[in-house]
Amino acid sequence: MNEAESHHLISDVFLNGFVLLGAALVAVLLFRRLGLGAVLGYLIAGILVGPHGFALVGDAETILGFAEIGIVLLLFLVGLELSPRRLWRMRREIFLLGPLQVLLCGLAMFAVISFMPFSWQAALALALPLGLSSTAQTLPLLQSRGRLKTDYGQKSFAILLFQDLSIVPLLTVVAALSPVPEADGKASGFLLVVYAILAVAALVLAGRYVLTPLLKLIGKVSERELFIVAGLFTVCASAALMDFWDFRPH
Repeated sequence: MNEAESHHLISDVFLNGFVLLGAALVAVLLFRRLGLGAVLGYLIAGILVGPHGFALVGDAETILGFAEIGIVLLLFLVGLELSPRRLWRMRREIFLLGPLQVLLCGLAMFAVISFMPFSWQAALALALPLGLSSTAQTLPLLQSRGRLKTDYGQKSFAILLFQDLSIVPLLTVVAALSPVPEADGKASGFLLVVYAILAVAALVLAGRYVLTPLLKLIGKVSERELFIVAGLFTVCASAALMDFWDFRPH
């Protein structure tokens, strides 16, 4: 990429950011004024300025990448407010209400999709993700209405937390059900499950034997900001490693 192309790319990023943030600002103020909530305002603003609306913003793939980073940072900030003691107190809600919600909603969606011309594998692969909620939408909604600290909000948060934890197993199940031929260089369904288990085990071991000593070292330095940097580094490194591996045999 030469200097002119780089300058043009930076200009597009700033222009798209100006349009997106301006539309979001106006839409959220309007929707909050109408009592409809900020999340709906963000969605409507995105629809209006997107390629299926007035097409004021282009290069949706690049913007999607930035949006995914924003979601990671949102979940990271939520994690900063949690403590192991609080999670232990919520263990019943997380591992009781969470599985019930995922199972019941997934089965309900599977029953509906089964009436459509899909195989049971395809119906299950569609039903499992559709049975989940959006943490990025639900948490801001609970926070804006002051319900996150209530009993209802805590149970909702526990369910959302279990859904986030279940994403990797669900993606593994969906990949295993997909008819992926081994000839194209990708693993079979059974191998995908094995690779996913190995990847999760590797992350757990890295957290135990690499991240824990690193955090102890940062604690001795007494720089609080370094904990945030280390946390962000861990999230980005895990995501980069999984994207690089892509669950393919080497």
